[in-house]
Amino acid sequence: MYRLIPLFFLVLMVNVAFAQQDFRVIVKDSLTNEWLPGATAIVKGTSNGASADVNGQLVIKNIPYGEQIVVFSITGYEKLERLFTFPITDLTTIYLVPLAGELGEVIIEGTRSNKSIADNPTRVEVLTEEIDEASTMDPSKIAHLITHSTGIQVQQTSATSNTANVRIQGLDGRYTQILKDGFPLYGGFSGSLSIMQIPPLDLRQVEYIKGSSSTLYGGGAISGLINLISKEPTKEETLLHLNGSQIGAFDVNAFVSRKIGNVGFTLLGQRNTSTYFDADNDGFSDCPKLTKYNLNPRLFLQVTDNTKLTLGGTFTDETRQGGDTKLMQQEFSDSLHFYKEVNAVKRSTTQLKLDHKIDQKHSVTVRNSFNIFQRALTIVPSPAQQEYRFAGKQLSSFSEAALTYNRNENVLVTGLNYYSDNFKEDSLQSPILRNESYRTLGGFANYTATITKRFLVEAGFRGDWVSDEKFFALPRVSALFKWTDRISTRIGGGMGYRNPTIFNQEAEILGYQNVLPVDKKRVSAEQSYGGNVDVGYKAPLGEHFFITVNQLFFYTYLDRPLILVETAESSGTYQYINANGYTQSYGGETFFKFGFYDFVLFVGYTYTNATNHFNDSVSTLTLTPKHSIKGDLLYALPNKWRIGLDYEFKSSQQLSNGQSTNAYWTFGAVVEYTWKNFTLFGNVENYTNVRQTKFESLRSAPYETPQFTEVWAPLDGIVFNTGIKIRL
Repeated sequence: MYRLIPLFFLVLMVNVAFAQQDFRVIVKDSLTNEWLPGATAIVKGTSNGASADVNGQLVIKNIPYGEQIVVFSITGYEKLERLFTFPITDLTTIYLVPLAGELGEVIIEGTRSNKSIADNPTRVEVLTEEIDEASTMDPSKIAHLITHSTGIQVQQTSATSNTANVRIQGLDGRYTQILKDGFPLYGGFSGSLSIMQIPPLDLRQVEYIKGSSSTLYGGGAISGLINLISKEPTKEETLLHLNGSQIGAFDVNAFVSRKIGNVGFTLLGQRNTSTYFDADNDGFSDCPKLTKYNLNPRLFLQVTDNTKLTLGGTFTDETRQGGDTKLMQQEFSDSLHFYKEVNAVKRSTTQLKLDHKIDQKHSVTVRNSFNIFQRALTIVPSPAQQEYRFAGKQLSSFSEAALTYNRNENVLVTGLNYYSDNFKEDSLQSPILRNESYRTLGGFANYTATITKRFLVEAGFRGDWVSDEKFFALPRVSALFKWTDRISTRIGGGMGYRNPTIFNQEAEILGYQNVLPVDKKRVSAEQSYGGNVDVGYKAPLGEHFFITVNQLFFYTYLDRPLILVETAESSGTYQYINANGYTQSYGGETFFKFGFYDFVLFVGYTYTNATNHFNDSVSTLTLTPKHSIKGDLLYALPNKWRIGLDYEFKSSQQLSNGQSTNAYWTFGAVVEYTWKNFTLFGNVENYTNVRQTKFESLRSAPYETPQFTEVWAPLDGIVFNTGIKIRL
């Protein structure tokens, strides 16, 4: 027996000597606190290592107990060597410092220059991590995601149906261009429902370019451009997202990503439903009854080492109904309960993109999209009036061929594109059909030059030939000055235009009732020029702290904008004309972001002075707060906890009747907990229960003949939602 004791201790010593563990690490940017997918870690002197996944997490297996040096690295960041004494049981967080001149390694796709944020002369704001938070708040649409940026406002256009558009820097939503992967899919007849139909679950990046961005994408981006970038099958992913709220909304969303060899695909499937909700108990819905189905398939083919083909589509079927709650509840009408507003929508889009690398300097991109949008808007205004129906089909297509030349950090992009937009109204009730058709042939050239490491210039020119209009020349220029590795300045400006159309916010509010078609012989396109100047500071404050500050000043001048006026020939009939004067918007945006360990604080302030100068008189643009504040405080422990608090302030706004609204604050909170492949979440919006109907009645006429005021504050009040995300 005694002979076995030395043998026991010998075995024990051998086990200790060869004891091993798995080392779990999360790798982050020391400036932004964002995860660094693709970062590598390797035990020095060995081949034992791992690379970080999309969440910045990696696991090095079988590390021997004792002292070991681990080397962390990723392109654009300083290499880090750190001594650890194993075993280590907790998740370790590592912060890598960007190399000088490498601040902001996110590659911008909207400018097509393949440059990072830090090296792009055009000012671009990018959202990445915020997408996951926004999908938690509302997985059915991108409205919450859009509002993360300062100077951007989501404006509801219908009191009962919750249609909305996006306003940038005080200007109407018609001056904002929305793209999906560089394709212009959301405009014209479909514009008022665009952000209500785009889900955030399959997005990996959102880019904002504020001000005129006409060179590459046409003249419609007068106030700004939003480019939604979809995920690609870089890894195997299966995500199921279930969500419900106390106001009767329920969402089922599923996302799948796979890649096998040279073939990959992504697929998003979505079903969103909600019952009507009457927050103020006035008998009319503040949130509509909704049923929506959405399917987004995308196929990726690596044809050769230098050629990539992408095929995609979007298919949406949606019905939303608002109005009298008794009517929706009992599904019958009488002399009192009759008012309803129904939107029945079908959207089908196809996308094709071919990327081919000719050689080390030259590449060519060919893309095409086709969009079919059908919408039927039905309104029963009063017992004495018959049902009103505005319906039609919009067919639009976009084709482009572009050549990119890249040499020594200088990038030239040239190309031609063709855009057609045709709307045909159903001949049901309207004696005069509001059909519209535009065809645009455009040519462009955009050059980005690296003069020195600290001075970059971008200049572009676009020429558009528009049917029934004229030739538009659209120059654009911007410059970047890097005063130090931490301080930079951007300045830029350009011109834009927008074809005249009835599909604007004023007509949407009226439900297009009694709105006459645009008379192209009497109405011309809106034209603009504007510019931005900003100063930014971004730097680490030690290993676990960072600060980002940016101050932007903007100005936009819009000559002879379209306005909707009552015709002299017939009372209650409306027509678009060019205003006798101009609209201007100027102001500033202040952005502050501070990170400390796992906490991130964001504060944004916007001052906007937007005015109309018509007929020698000056008036404030409607629904444009002069002062707005938004921000949030986020605590994120990857793969465990995420806790966020957000707030927003809007000062008084001018209504079309000349009255001024109340200023108000809103607050929200979100909590997530992740355990293995499961994430439980809860979210509360507007927990102080601010509602427009607390200040005034939304209905400004008798119950029998309801007329609704403009929407300038939340209608639904406090909203709770909770759900689960499952990663398979």
